[in-house]
Amino acid sequence: MDAPHITLFSTPLVSTWVFDETHRILFDAGDGVTALLDSKIHKIRLAAITHTHRDHCAGLMQLLNLRGGAGDFVTVFPEGSGSARAFTSFLAAFDSRSTSKVRFHPLSLEEPLPIEPDRHFLRGFETDHYPPPPEGQQLKPRSMGYQIVRHVDKVKPELRGLPQTELDALRIQHGKGFLTETKEDILFTITGDTMPLPPETFAGSRVLMHECTFLSIDEKCELADRGHPHTCLEEVLEIAAAAGVGRLGLYHVSRRYEDDTILTQVRCQCERLAIPFPVSVALPGRMYDDFFAYAVWQGTSAQPSK
Repeated sequence: MDAPHITLFSTPLVSTWVFDETHRILFDAGDGVTALLDSKIHKIRLAAITHTHRDHCAGLMQLLNLRGGAGDFVTVFPEGSGSARAFTSFLAAFDSRSTSKVRFHPLSLEEPLPIEPDRHFLRGFETDHYPPPPEGQQLKPRSMGYQIVRHVDKVKPELRGLPQTELDALRIQHGKGFLTETKEDILFTITGDTMPLPPETFAGSRVLMHECTFLSIDEKCELADRGHPHTCLEEVLEIAAAAGVGRLGLYHVSRRYEDDTILTQVRCQCERLAIPFPVSVALPGRMYDDFFAYAVWQGTSAQPSK
């Protein structure tokens, strides 16, 4: 399966948004998203906000001003985000003409949201971008990453390898449900801003978009101590490799680095860790159309032998 068609812009502290044109979902809505996407905004069916820092949601007002009155628009946000509830309530009251038909949907971890096409759904997972709640106090997630998942029917393991004639006979005798079991196929995963998460969070993802704010772990730790919790390059690569993803996209890279430095570090770390899958990186301040068409690392099997 080909990677989804992704258009994105990501500059930390300024604006970040990722548009999955294949599935018609906008992840985050940083400032300027409407101007940069232009007529493509009419393809968006759903906006999924990972958290409510302004560089991830400030463009939602203008987007809904032009898109919200169509009657087919959903805005999803983490169920535990009080600021998201306040923001969406303000938007609904501020411009009811353009937002009256928008469905604002606080998403819980236990409630996947059905999306098009049939048997596809959007699922949230908790990320680590806010201070933990006071000891003993349980809070619903205030920040989320998202996965696009589809259900597929596969032949049961014990029946695989049987001749097609026998499978056909079993299907006629017992029905299709006797032959198959329903499995999840995780088509796309995006993290939003977060500290490192367990690889199991992303296991089975065909495509992973992971924030990669810092290139070195020392810088990551220094800034985390100052209240900027993010992930660094080495951590992302190790997590994605352990999760066995099919393809990796790095975004939300800090503007403190020059473009050449970013590209060199990504290639060097991929080579050092023998990353087996293709890796693409969104340089800060640049807009990408069909992001995964630009790989800076093709995977170990595609590298020329020395």
